[in-house]
Amino acid sequence: MSGVSISIDLNRQTLTLLDSDQIEHYYQISSALNGAGERENSGCTPRGLHRIRAKIGAGCPSGSVFVGRRPTGEQYSAELAEQYPLRDWILTRILWLCGCEPGVNRLGDRD
Repeated sequence: MSGVSISIDLNRQTLTLLDSDQIEHYYQISSALNGAGERENSGCTPRGLHRIRAKIGAGCPSGSVFVGRRPTGEQYSAELAEQYPLRDWILTRILWLCGCEPGVNRLGDRD
């Protein structure tokens, strides 16, 4: 493989940034609460090969809160978490993916 790519480890909740197969950075991530899965509208994190369809959150500070892929203007804090204990926290950046494998993670009833 050549060029820049990312690898996600759902068990470790990490993203590894690779450049020409050389590790450049590790990042902590948060995947879907519903676990892994490819069914459309399942609320799961799809597996397999993907391309990034959209990068959401550029210019937003670390800890920015998102609802419906839009920043709310809030910054995550312990006080905010206490105020909204049932909120599904989506923070800082969102990578919206598009599957590259028809029948696996793209087309039909696939996410």
